[in-house]
Amino acid sequence: MENSRRKFLKNSASIAALSTVGLSPLLSCKSNRKIERQDDGPFEWMKLSVAHWGVDRNLRRVQLCKMMGVTGGVSGGGRDIKATAKAFSNIGLEWTVLEGVSQPRVHLGLDGRDEELERFITMIKACAEVGQDVICYNWMPAIGWSRTSMAVEDRGGSTVTAFNIADADTELTSYGDQFTHEDIWNNVQYFLDAVVPVAEQYQVKLAVHPDDPPLARLRGIPRILTSFENLKRFVNMYPSPYNGITFCQGCFSSMGLEVDMPTCIRWFGERGLIHFVHFRDTRGTPENFREVWHDDGPNDMYEAMKAYYEVGFNGPIRPDHVPSITGYEDVGGGYTDLGLLFAVGYMKGLMEAVYKGA
Repeated sequence: MENSRRKFLKNSASIAALSTVGLSPLLSCKSNRKIERQDDGPFEWMKLSVAHWGVDRNLRRVQLCKMMGVTGGVSGGGRDIKATAKAFSNIGLEWTVLEGVSQPRVHLGLDGRDEELERFITMIKACAEVGQDVICYNWMPAIGWSRTSMAVEDRGGSTVTAFNIADADTELTSYGDQFTHEDIWNNVQYFLDAVVPVAEQYQVKLAVHPDDPPLARLRGIPRILTSFENLKRFVNMYPSPYNGITFCQGCFSSMGLEVDMPTCIRWFGERGLIHFVHFRDTRGTPENFREVWHDDGPNDMYEAMKAYYEVGFNGPIRPDHVPSITGYEDVGGGYTDLGLLFAVGYMKGLMEAVYKGA
């Protein structure tokens, strides 16, 4: 009886939220929101952004972004979300996404998870107060994104990050190997039931990031957001326009050769569930892959960009990881400036080509 009541309340809240953003429940499941081309419109129809981990500590990168015409920035919220928002305002960038939230106690259902949930809810409210409407968080229990090398040689002697399960740490984390995949899914439901109604009320979009690497277990810990089907399951556990994803192309690419990037983009995009994009590519398998230059991977990046345009996505997008240019800069583990210059230029070119070809 209680489960039925909770489901009724959840569905009612979701329907109400869909109404607030101008979507009927049926349209939210399948809609074509293609951006209409205007002759004098902007070629950059998404919010092109760059990661700034400590925006007021690297003013050189801020200046580089302004020179490239990139006016959006992605960062964690730090200890004080108002202060972070003010820091972005002071340097003349729009804070487009709060990224970098992890909650191990919530992920694993441990003592203290309700306190972590309350902190997450407080963060949602604080974001709404400063106009921040996208939160990128992950569901990678105990271990975040993982690589076995930050400097594998790639094109022309440049270096990229890579993962090879043969070289990975196999030691169990302090949490052991006591958890099952269904335990983690149950914890997802507990989390979504608690936070999505708040996100709907404050109109803050939650954008879960896929697992990186997309392996079923890492150091004894189950990982669940490792496939297209599992990400669909995640968003369907609490249907809402505020329960969406960060479409990390690198993660989808490393899920396996059977993944068709434009198809995946269209599935989530037509439902209005892409809230943020990480634009990158990888080559290899879930167990053994490397990142690549943005124009040198197995996926058709033009078709990916075209899919975002056709589903009407005009939110924040960032290059994510980039190669390091040896001889000119230190190895940066995916966050160097010269690789960023290439990635931004490539993305701008694709955006313009898609826009003019529409």
